[in-house]
Amino acid sequence: MTRKSQARLAPLLETLYKISPRAQIKEDPIAIPHRYTDPIEIELVGFLTTSFAYGRAPFFNETVDKILSLANGKSFHHYLLTFNLAKERSRFNSIYYRFNRSEDILCLVYIMSQIVKQYGGIKSLFIACYEKDDEDIGPALSRFIKKIREIDTKLVYGVIEKPPGLLQFFPSPVHNSACKRLNLYLRWMVRPDDGIDFGLWKEIPPSKLIIPLDTHIARIGRYLGLTLRKTADWTMAKEITASLKGIDPVDPLKYDFPLCHLGISGNCPILPNDKKCCVCKLLPACKRGIVIVRNHL
Repeated sequence: MTRKSQARLAPLLETLYKISPRAQIKEDPIAIPHRYTDPIEIELVGFLTTSFAYGRAPFFNETVDKILSLANGKSFHHYLLTFNLAKERSRFNSIYYRFNRSEDILCLVYIMSQIVKQYGGIKSLFIACYEKDDEDIGPALSRFIKKIREIDTKLVYGVIEKPPGLLQFFPSPVHNSACKRLNLYLRWMVRPDDGIDFGLWKEIPPSKLIIPLDTHIARIGRYLGLTLRKTADWTMAKEITASLKGIDPVDPLKYDFPLCHLGISGNCPILPNDKKCCVCKLLPACKRGIVIVRNHL
């Protein structure tokens, strides 16, 4: 993205960020960890929530709530700390979600319990994988996922295996995956508390984050010239993040929530819509929007 393009887009993004209604949190997966005030609960429930954050929010939220209900009114941290695989196995029989079988979801919670018991929490393990000299969060995320994939899951599956329904929870930048859900989780934990994100992991600067790349961000990113790529992978996520760093080098992901919700809300629709484009705050910098409006004049 050229400096001229960044200069044109910067004030538009700032306006979008400032007017973005915090009420949209209710329609976002972050609404679930926002129910909690204890940092360790936010950390653990946030990780569980983002693990399922694909597809339609009402459906994956329901799955997360089913898992949280297994704690029987106690904290999720306590549930994981005292997790007994043999006793809990049958309670997962009716819990499944899209690509994730009941056994895969049981294994996810088992892995989380092992992390809590061995490291104290998700943060402790991640910080152990983080190096200040890393250009961005990618290498730390790769090390983090490697550590998780090394956890023995034989007790869950009966054989030494990592089936697709489990590995789907743990993609890695090493394989050029966009790692949307993991980057979303890191945004929640690292970005400053602005009423949306939590700012709990102060050891990591927000400038190291990579944008959670979903279909909305990929599409809108192309409209705004944040990326020229067509494939939604780690490389595109880095390219969009680099463009946003040219606008805000300290906190480039502050624009992720409002941009994503432009797509989720339908205010930036997939099909051409001149009425919506005309009132969009980003219109002066939007390649597609300008063409649509001109064609309908």
